[in-house]
Amino acid sequence: MVAAVSTPERPSKGRDLTSKTVAAAAVAILLIAFGLSNRDDVPIDWLVGTTDTPLIVVIVVSAVLGALIGGLAVRRGSSRKARDRP
Repeated sequence: MVAAVSTPERPSKGRDLTSKTVAAAAVAILLIAFGLSNRDDVPIDWLVGTTDTPLIVVIVVSAVLGALIGGLAVRRGSSRKARDRP
């Protein structure tokens, strides 16, 4: 007698897209609230000098750079997996 092995079904693309959209909206709302509560100027030390920049600009630039680097890392990892498959 052979036992049947069930595999969990993947959520539909629409449901997956909805959950990602909700998560992105939640992160955006938190980022906006955090940025609005931190409007003071902060000194930014560059290699050749120092500038005073509003903290909200620093937060937004950091978030955008983090999202870009994270997206590139995920894309690179998935393309590497696809290339290594037989």
